[in-house]
Amino acid sequence: MFRRLPSTRPPLSRFLSTAFPSRRPFSTTGSNSNAHESSSFKEGVSRYKLFASPFAKVFLGAIFTYQVIYWTWLKLEMDESKYTKNQEVAALEKQARELTSTQK
Repeated sequence: MFRRLPSTRPPLSRFLSTAFPSRRPFSTTGSNSNAHESSSFKEGVSRYKLFASPFAKVFLGAIFTYQVIYWTWLKLEMDESKYTKNQEVAALEKQARELTSTQK
C-alpha cells in the first residue's frame, strides 16, 4: 500500500559526525582530562584569590584617600574664594562710605 521512496539524504549519524567534529559521545573515558583541567584551573584561581582581599583593601583605601583629599581641596578653594569676595565687598563698602561722606 505505502511505498517507501529511496532516501537521497545521508544517514543522520554521518551528518552529526561531520557537522560537529568536536562532539564526543557520552562516556566516562574523557572525564580524567576534564578533572585535570578543572583542578589546574582551581589552582590558578586559588593563586589569585590570595591577592584578591589585599587588592580590594588597597583599591578601596586609595579611592577613600582620593575622595578625602578632593573634598579637602574643594573646601579650601571655597574658603579662599569666600575670603577674596569678602575683601572685595569690604573694599567696595569702604569706597561707598568715602563717597557718601564727601557728598555731605
